[in-house]
Formats: sequence, C-alpha cells, structure tokens
Amino acid sequence: MRQLHLVDWVIIGAYVAMALGVGVFFLKRASASLEQFFVSGRSLPWWLAGTSMAATNFSIDTPVAISGLVAKEGVAGVWFFWASGIAAMLATFLFARLWRRAEVITDAEIIELRYSGAAASWLRLFKGLYFGVLINCFVMGWVMTAMLKVMGEVTSMDRLTILLVFTVIAVVYTLMSGFWGVVVTDLVQYIVALGGSIAVAVYSVDRAGGLSQMLASIGERFGDAAQVTAFAPDPGGEGSWMPTSVFFTYLMVQWWAHKYADGGGKTIQRMSAARSEREAVLATLWFALANYAIQVWPWILTALASLALVGRLPDPETAYPRMMMSVLPHGLLGLAVVALIGAFMSTIDTHLNLGASYMVNDIYRRFLVTDAPAGHYVTASRVCMLINMGIAALVGWQIESVGGAWKFVLAFSSGAGLTYIVRWFWWRANAWTELSGMLASAAAATVLQLGWPEMIYSWRLLIIVGFSTAVWVFVTYATPPVEEARLAEFVRRVRPGSPGWGALARRHGITLEPFLGPAVVRWLGGCGLLFSLCFGVGSIALGRAAQGAALVALAAALLWAVVPRRVSR
Repeated sequence: MRQLHLVDWVIIGAYVAMALGVGVFFLKRASASLEQFFVSGRSLPWWLAGTSMAATNFSIDTPVAISGLVAKEGVAGVWFFWASGIAAMLATFLFARLWRRAEVITDAEIIELRYSGAAASWLRLFKGLYFGVLINCFVMGWVMTAMLKVMGEVTSMDRLTILLVFTVIAVVYTLMSGFWGVVVTDLVQYIVALGGSIAVAVYSVDRAGGLSQMLASIGERFGDAAQVTAFAPDPGGEGSWMPTSVFFTYLMVQWWAHKYADGGGKTIQRMSAARSEREAVLATLWFALANYAIQVWPWILTALASLALVGRLPDPETAYPRMMMSVLPHGLLGLAVVALIGAFMSTIDTHLNLGASYMVNDIYRRFLVTDAPAGHYVTASRVCMLINMGIAALVGWQIESVGGAWKFVLAFSSGAGLTYIVRWFWWRANAWTELSGMLASAAAATVLQLGWPEMIYSWRLLIIVGFSTAVWVFVTYATPPVEEARLAEFVRRVRPGSPGWGALARRHGITLEPFLGPAVVRWLGGCGLLFSLCFGVGSIALGRAAQGAALVALAAALLWAVVPRRVSR
C-alpha cells in the first residue's frame, strides 16, 4: 500500500499546530460567558458565519457518502443530498431573521418562548437530551466512521489509534476556545478542504484519461454513461440507476420532513451568532450556495473517475480515499489528507460545542444549577463535551455505512419536521404537537428498521411521515392551546408576520409587518438560484459548456433578485 512521505506528515503536523494555536489564542475570550462560548457574543460577520456553516457540512463523511451514492444510483443519487438545499433556502428566507430575533443560544430554548406550562419545560428537557446527546452523538459517530475509513486507506495506523489521535486533537482546541475557535478554524479548514477536493478531482479525471475518456470508460463498463451522469432519473427510462419514486420522495417530502426543516441546531447556532438579521440571512444564503451547488462537484467527479477506472468497489464509500492515494503526488497528497482531517475536525468541533450547548443551556442551567457564575457554566460545558465525545466514539466504532447512518437518522427524526415549521406560523401548535411528532417518528422508524430492514428508503420515509403527521395533528387538537399571553409575547419578540397570528395580533394591538408572502417568493427564487448554479457548475464540469454558462447566467440574475438590500434589525 502506498504510504505518506515525510513532506505529507510535515503538512499534517503544521495544520494540527495551527488548530491548537487557535485554541490557545481564544481561551480567555471563550471563557467569559456562555454567549461567548456558544454564540461568539452574537458578533459574527456573514462571511465568517456562512463559511463556518459550509465547513461544518463539508465533513469527512460527505465525500465518502457521495462516493457511495454515485456508485449505487449515479449522479441522480446525490438528490438525497441536494434535496436538503430546498430546506436551506427556506431557512435563509423564512427562518434566519426569526432565529436572530429570538436571541436564543440553542433551538431548544425557543420552546419556552413559544409554549407555556409544564409541557413546555418537559419538552425543552427532552429536546436537550434528544438533540444534545442522542442525535448529536450519532452524527459524530458516523463522522468518526468516515475518518476510520479514510485514514485506514491512507495510513498504516490501526482503527483505535486513528480514533484516539484525531478525536483528542479536535477535543483539545474545542475545549479551550469554544465557538470562537470553531468558526476561526472552520474558515481555514474550508479553504484547505475545498482546495484539496478540487485537486483530487482534477488528478482523478486526468488519471481516467480526461473527461471524454472517463465518460467513454463508464459507458463501456455500465452500458450508458448518460444514465450514470444524468442529473435526475428518466421517468420512462428502463436503464435508470435511480428509482423515480425515490427521486420524487427526496424532492417533495424529505427536505421538509427532517430535523433541519427550520435550519437545524448547528445552522441555527450560527444564525444566532450573526451580528444582525441581515448578516444572518446572507450567511445562510452563502452556506446554501457553497454547500449544495459548489463543493459537491469535485466529489462527484472523483466518484465518476473511480467508476471509470475500477468500477464498483465492494465498499464504494472507500472510493474517495483510494483515488486520493493513487492519483496525487506527495505534497499534494499531504494537503488532501489535511483537507479531510480539517473536514473531520470542523464537524467534530461544531458538534462538541453544539451538544454541550444543549446539555448546559437546556438541561444543566435550566433545571439543575440555575444561578451559578458564568465560569461555572463554561467549565460544565467542557465536561459535557468530554461526555459527548466518549459516547460518540462508542457509536462510531459500531457504524459500518455512513450513507446508511444518514438515511436512518433522517428517517428517525423525519416525522416531526413539519411541526418545526408550523410552530412559527400557526398559533394552535403546542408543546404536545412537537413531542408527539418526535416520539411517533422515532417509534415508526425503529419498528420499520427492525421489522422490514430491506424496505426501500422512499417507502420507509413516506410511512413514517404519514403516521407521525396523523399523530401530531390529532394530539394538537386533543390538548389545550398555549396561554394567549405567552403567544402574544412570542409574536412581539420574533414578529413572524403570518396570517396565522392575525386574530391574536389584533386582540393585543400588535402590528404585524409583511413577512410570510415576500419570504416565500424569495424562497422560490432562491431555489431557482441554487439549482441553476448547481447544475450550471455541474454542466461545465461534465463538458456541457454552453448549457452550463446559460444556467450560471440565470443564477446570477436570480442572485441579484433575491438578495435582501435591507433587513430590519
């Protein structure tokens, strides 16, 4: 097996030293308060907050999982990933301003601002455990699985050594620097990671004989290169690699059904850390374009080159590190390894910080120790990070497929996604609405996984969402509404401007600004922008220059139309 040379290890060592240096630099500032430790004092500019969002999603597991999706379902299989871009645009134009106005530290904190009574308190506690421990550790677990697969291909280290070395490095600088260290290292990590992935793609396509020869080789191996590289399955095509039913489930259901429906914890944390509402909107827009339209294409090209050169591997998720090791010269190989280490660390540091924010802000400070000095809570946050990391390492050791873990977690949490949207725009939603949706989703996903493990993902998702929606709608009407005083206070604070609040606003003398209608129009325009840019970049990457140029020009026009010139603060 090819090994890293001294120059590669020097590059890796320099990167690790940089990350630890950032931790030391921000140690004092991060220790000042929970707002500094978890949301950087709400002072981030849009470009830093947005790049941090993109870096967190540019994880080591993503190129690994994309390789598996392309190998199994062709380029159209990436719609499992692209569909979340619709939710990202919804978060940009509907929710970024609302989350920034709420001025919360975690999304679980919104529960007691929106709902009232003991049910709200119990729901906040439950979500602190659900998102802060269960889901958060599962996400870190599959990221660690990807790290084990990648580093197992590029070094001779055993699995335990890989896990210990790289998690300890991420833990140390995150413990020291809090969210400041996360976002600053994310900026460096994103630049390195994007550059590294582009280098891998360029060298991979070159090894396959260039773009034309790569596509010809895919055609020889699999019969029709057009089916492999199609952006969507052909509804009438017999040779489509991806079932049409799966595609439409991604496009019509998945994006609003999962836990990121109104932003998701790690994105919401950065919206809340932005220095104004406009900065929060711009940050989320930049993230959506970078994550779903730009950075994905080097991974896709590398996966296609692997199909051309070696076909489907027994474990297609190892295609990315194998291509990296086989095509890159030393020096660039070290840079590419650093890119993946950085991608790993940018996700782990985010989830360590995020998980601790739930555990301290929504459990420890809210229910256990309610009136301690700021330093006490910062110390508690660091302890919670260590607990989370230990649990995540145990989970990661057991996971075999990153893509399979992605799909299970999305299905497990999908039934409650719509409740996270309607709570902003419908006065009748209450704490039981969300709780019943979450529990019904978890129960349905678990039963299907145990009883029908081979069921196709699209059917599994539709059953879970249908069952959960029926449950939470019934429970909503079977339980009392939220106290009107609490609803009025919520509307004054976040100003959702929805017709769903009209009667309440009139009773309490609240003036609602126009919001929902213009936001929906911008969201639709934003979706057009996202996919025009995505498939414009993809068309150019696959040699369809004229089509690509036209789509990129359309994206530029839509960008000018949807970017807010002014957002109230």
